[in-house]
Amino acid sequence: MKVKREKLGNTAAVKATMLIAHLSWAKENMAEDFEAIRPHLDSDCGALLNRRLLATEWILFRHLVQIDRAIAKVVGGDEEKIFRMFGQYSAEINLNGVYKSFASANPHRFFDQMVLLHGRFQNFGRSFYKKLSERSARMSIEDYSEYSPVFCWSGNGYYEGALRFMKVPGPIVVKEISCQCAGDKVCLYDLSW
Repeated sequence: MKVKREKLGNTAAVKATMLIAHLSWAKENMAEDFEAIRPHLDSDCGALLNRRLLATEWILFRHLVQIDRAIAKVVGGDEEKIFRMFGQYSAEINLNGVYKSFASANPHRFFDQMVLLHGRFQNFGRSFYKKLSERSARMSIEDYSEYSPVFCWSGNGYYEGALRFMKVPGPIVVKEISCQCAGDKVCLYDLSW
């Protein structure tokens, strides 16, 4: 596996619904240790924890990554596994909540809609979806001006969580086969269920 690298700046932004879900996971799983993440945050990220975030507001992508890293550091253990759990939890909480209308029992329909809605959740990159068979597909993520393995692992978990939410027959397998963080041109995820 190639070394993962990242590129963060001040232009890429995501909807706060992602951070809200990750913070909810942290509060649920860290209990009294939640405040221990603050020393690992810069003042801008700390300020995000001091107010009520709206699911539809935009936050800087780098803030999401920094807060996710701080949570993982305090939790300890396998960071990749923790970031995947963030994605799984985000799928569960958002598809049962504010984005319930986007949920579908048909994985191909759901992921087709995700591609169409990409720009509503982040202001960078593009995504493409290709059905490979009745129970498999490929998601392609391209042209990210900013990127981080934290987001890739969380995205992998999101796809797993979304498939689990749809109660597909399984087994659910989501594998990243190419990654911009590893120097590849695109991030490719193979999904099967």
